[in-house]
Formats: sequence, structure tokens, C-alpha cells
Amino acid sequence: MSKGLVTGCSGFLGSHLVEALAARGEEVRALVRSSSDKTHLESLGVELVYGDLNDLQSLKAAAQGADCIYHCAALAADWGSREIFHVANVTGVRNLLDAALEAGVSKFVHVSTTDVYGHPDFPADETALFRMRGWHYGDTKIEGERLVWDYFRRHGLPVTVVRPVNIFGPRSTSFVLEIAELLKSGSMVHIGKGQKPAGLAYVTNVVDVILRAADRECSVGQAYNASDDSDVTWRQYVDRLAQIIGVPGPRIVIPYRLAYLAGWAMEKSYGAFRIGARPLLTRMAAELFGTHQGFSINKARRELGYEPEVSFDEGMNLVEDWLRQTGFIGPPKRRS
Repeated sequence: MSKGLVTGCSGFLGSHLVEALAARGEEVRALVRSSSDKTHLESLGVELVYGDLNDLQSLKAAAQGADCIYHCAALAADWGSREIFHVANVTGVRNLLDAALEAGVSKFVHVSTTDVYGHPDFPADETALFRMRGWHYGDTKIEGERLVWDYFRRHGLPVTVVRPVNIFGPRSTSFVLEIAELLKSGSMVHIGKGQKPAGLAYVTNVVDVILRAADRECSVGQAYNASDDSDVTWRQYVDRLAQIIGVPGPRIVIPYRLAYLAGWAMEKSYGAFRIGARPLLTRMAAELFGTHQGFSINKARRELGYEPEVSFDEGMNLVEDWLRQTGFIGPPKRRS
């Protein structure tokens, strides 16, 4: 029986990956910190190992006996100090790669992001070059992925990289709860005309790409984009979420270039005055919501046999069910 070590398993994507691995009968070792919420993981009956991405010895102990390492943990945000992003997305990757080498794992699946392409505003495939943009998330994810490729070339570590686009689904903070809160408070806006694909990826569709990449020998040394391959726009997504929670959709539309300049100005002013809170708008947010996010998944289709199983409408229905279960929204109104 295969044994997989999963990082980031108390987070959004990692928790869904643990569920899928457990459902197909694999032994799962979940890396957690002592401060992590372990309730959901404990309910799945998986093995918990305590460690930290900044503690190499704890990672070496956790990796012993693992056949595959799934690295889902990362700091994904559009604001914060470079130091905290570097520690999470670069130093942690290096430590885990060292632990994987020592353990002699048969596969190291690294979850990266299409942000490494630098928001080129066209449907790039996996041959597109890395492009640093000056915000910490994307830049440190590039640094971390470069380390992965370096360990593949120099040490022969069998690596596979999965680059999801914008993941949504139950337990999503970034693309469900945060946007829902902005909608409730009336603070959400549309950026640009809203006609460009949002590059949405339902969480279990991404998990499917990860598992297919882990299972196939042909994936060693390869990278794969992961999305639902839909033309759904941010305007459609946000308006559908507003409908689910029973509030009006955003009425304010900010042109893309103006939003980018406003984000730049706010970042500069927040930095100058050492304001720790997130600015109302950032360059990364303007790029995310204002540029084409429909990256090609032809390679995953061709080499992994991947086809998105959960459609946008199905995914949003599942999001609605989850929001009701958590009490974020009330039960549906009865028709008279």
C-alpha cells in the first residue's frame, strides 16, 4: 500500500487531497503543526505527524517511509512582508526537498501556481517563461519552483509540478469567504469589463490532476496547468456568489489600468507609513481580476487523461451547500 506525506493538509487544497487519498485506500501521513486545527483530519483517521517546514529535522522524520510527498503548503496572499513569503515558499521548499532526497521518495509532487507566468493576459501553456512582477507571492513561488527543478536536474529527484489557476470550493478562504464578506459589506467591486476568463478550478478537479500526476511515470520532470477549462468570468463568478448569499452584485466598475495604478499607489503609501493591514487594492489583485486567466490544460489532457469532472454550476451548488452548513447563510426560503 502506498504511503503519502501531505503538507498543507489543514488548509484548503491539502485537506481535500487528504480526503481523496484516504478514500482510495492509501496510507496518509498528514504533516501538521501543534497549533493547526486537526479536527477534520482526525475524523478521517489519517496519521498525524508534527513538524514545520522551517524545521529540517522534523521534515526528515516525517518523510521516512513515505513513497510520495505532496507539497501543498504555501503562503498565498497579495500583501505581507517578503520575509514571511520567502520562509514559507522558498526556505520551506528547500527543506522539504532535502527531506525527500534523504527518504528516497518515488515522487515529489509540488503544487505551484499559474502566477509564475506573471499574468501575461493570454492563455499561456507550460512552455511559457517565468516572469517576476515585483509582488512577493508570485516571485517567491517562482523561486520555490526553481529549486524543485534544480533538485530534479542535479540530484535526480523524481518531481512533478502542478500549477493550478484560481481554486474555489468548500473551505476556500480566498475565493469564497473573503469575496463573500466583501459582498456582504458592499465593498466588492468589478475590475475591468469582466469579460476575460477567471481561470477557475474547482478544488476536486485540481486534486484529480495531482493524483494523476502522482500515479503516472510519464509525469516525472513535467509541469501541468490545472483548471476547469471554462470561459466563466470573474463577473459571472462574483455575481453568482452574490446571488447565493442573497445580496446585490457589485455596482462599481474600476477600469483595469486605473485599478493597477491605484493598487500601486496604495502599496507605496501603506509601505511608507508602515501600515500592517492589507491595502484596499493591490497590483496583484488588479492583475488577477483584470487579466486573462484561462491557461491551457491541453498537456494535462494529453498526458494524464484529465477531464474536469465538476462543472462551474455543480461547483457553485456545492459551495452554496457548504455555506449553509457552516451557517454563513441561512436555509433556503420556502416557497409559498
